[in-house]
Amino acid sequence: MTDTITQDWIRNKSDELAVDNGCRFDWDAGAYVVWWIERYCKLYEGRHAGEPMRMYGCLQCQREEPVPDEYDPEMAQERAEKYIKCRKAGHQVGWQYECTMRLFGWVKHSEFFGHEIRRFNQASIYIAKKNGKSPTLAAWGLYLLCGDGEDGQKCFSCAKDGKQAREISHKHAEEMVRNSPELMAECKINKTTGTITYVPTTSIWRVVSGDNKNSQEGLNGSVLIDETHVVDRALVDILEGAGISRMEPLQIEVSTAGDNPDGYGKQRFDYGKQVESGQIENEKLFVAQYCAPQDLTAEQLAEDPVKYGKMANPMWDVLIREEEYLAYYNAKKVSIHELAKFMKYRVNVWQKSSNPWLKSGDWAKCGRDFTEEELYGQECWLGADLSRTRDMSAVVLVFRGDEDGEYMMLPYFWLTEAYANENKDKAPFLEWAASGKLILTPGDAIDYGAIQSKIRSLASDYSIQELIYDSTYAEQLMQDLSQGRYEDGEEVIKSIDVEAFEFAQSVGGYAGPTDEFEALIREGKLYHNNHPVLDWQAGHVTAKEVNGRMMPQKPKRNDYRKIDGIQAGVMALSRAMLAPESTAWGITVL
Repeated sequence: MTDTITQDWIRNKSDELAVDNGCRFDWDAGAYVVWWIERYCKLYEGRHAGEPMRMYGCLQCQREEPVPDEYDPEMAQERAEKYIKCRKAGHQVGWQYECTMRLFGWVKHSEFFGHEIRRFNQASIYIAKKNGKSPTLAAWGLYLLCGDGEDGQKCFSCAKDGKQAREISHKHAEEMVRNSPELMAECKINKTTGTITYVPTTSIWRVVSGDNKNSQEGLNGSVLIDETHVVDRALVDILEGAGISRMEPLQIEVSTAGDNPDGYGKQRFDYGKQVESGQIENEKLFVAQYCAPQDLTAEQLAEDPVKYGKMANPMWDVLIREEEYLAYYNAKKVSIHELAKFMKYRVNVWQKSSNPWLKSGDWAKCGRDFTEEELYGQECWLGADLSRTRDMSAVVLVFRGDEDGEYMMLPYFWLTEAYANENKDKAPFLEWAASGKLILTPGDAIDYGAIQSKIRSLASDYSIQELIYDSTYAEQLMQDLSQGRYEDGEEVIKSIDVEAFEFAQSVGGYAGPTDEFEALIREGKLYHNNHPVLDWQAGHVTAKEVNGRMMPQKPKRNDYRKIDGIQAGVMALSRAMLAPESTAWGITVL
């Protein structure tokens, strides 16, 4: 039977499973860490600079009483009991006390060591900006370095690059040491590298970054990652197993949401949700996610920005002022790009691009459940955006609808097997191929014969009015399509008697069609069949402005993200909109 104290600290299905596996909650273990941080860690910036760092619990009832010089178990127990009562009463609670108590308070008996050790060896925490995440991470790191009591402890501040690693949470740690007479008396700080040495136990805390491979060798200790959403997989792979020989190592990741849906940060966010719900059993991962619903639309946010702000900002009315939050929202909501940043940083909703062109809610509204067969025989325009090796190739059919100004898209995609296998950890290329949504061609170059064969097949199923193409790679393909192949005087491959148009790959060619494409998506009149590859591309496609005119912007050469389907759709739409009225597709789109 679960003891009362442990029952009070169960927060999710993962905790329930952990209890079944022999874990329990030791409030004293967590409370000691809270006391140590409040006793020795002082803030260095803002209006509370020089003051002890407070682990906020109940935001309605907590009083900032003096921190005792020595740990007082009775006082700590009283505080823990009051916190639980406040939480059960529905009071507004912060995150620092809650997370510190849970992270360090859950324990389990270890057969190997012969005594209880911390349950968690990893933590994944997502919280909006301005809630004190960096100083909190720094304080946890200082406790691991100086307060945990392990001889020869090693801690590592990790980030995407050296500047970020040194100037975010590690900077807080350095200044906390300088502002604490007790820590300063026992620690040394290397001014050049930022390495902090705790002399009594010969423990060190140094910076590790993704852009310095030499700093990543021989890691063995606790890892602290600030802004997980920008950390790449290569660095994380090196960090894996960093504390394998330690008794109680911790890898703590604290971050806001990001804009790379295929990166490590989003993977950890999604994995954390599965662990919390019990879908995946991992009692060693601590998860705390303060965020608005991940499917939140701009329209829903506009209806009640404060409601969603409070979900992602547990320090509301303490560190987060409502008037500042609303002023920032009102300034950002006028631009898709700026609103995406607001949703990412202030309500912790993951975005699909750093500079989105299409609103995800608008794109989702255009999704319809229709099949290829329903459109057989209908008039359409075919756009082709082809590649040679590292990009996708796409063919998109655009049909005109029953209602004036409505259109429908059918996409097809090709990619080389070599590229798909090389980048299978970055996007689900192989899964799309297995489901028939992406055609992989052998080797490391696109098989244009396969694309040509598909276009001929499409021409027999649909009434293709025009072929619109990018001449960079499609010129020869278009010529081949216009010619048949004969054997013994008999035509075995028919020519396609369809007029072809070269689409200028310039802002002049794209400007008008790009605007029309965006407008139709916004109005809910350009339908798509929720094709996973096209959805993926629509999520991260960006647009660049040249002299006030817009065009889709291709990702950099080595970027695994592609937009070929969107470009082919824009190209096909450009001609479909110019054509005279014709027979509609003959079905009603619901």
